[in-house]
Amino acid sequence: MDRIGPDGSVLGLDFSESMLLRACQAGSQLGRGNVLFFRGDAENLPLEDESIDAALVNGIFNLNPARAAIFPELARVVRPGGAVYVAEIIVRQPLPPEVRSSEVDWFA
Repeated sequence: MDRIGPDGSVLGLDFSESMLLRACQAGSQLGRGNVLFFRGDAENLPLEDESIDAALVNGIFNLNPARAAIFPELARVVRPGGAVYVAEIIVRQPLPPEVRSSEVDWFA
């Protein structure tokens, strides 16, 4: 398969079944027909080589112990001339215990 879905398709990928369920529900509620969701791991993306134009990644490096494998995997699936955009939270000092134990900051 050369392309996944029609031009303009948006692919959502997560390792968590519960997050995928939430994403599918949101996509259905919004009536978006050009959104496809996959379960997969960031270090082993279920996509063909050079199959996407851009990757928007959020929180996969801090949360994944196999983070060194993520960069080459992104390079594999993004087409030449494509783009990768990354959002990560960087903590500069230890967080207080009340923040670490709060579900609001589950990433801490």
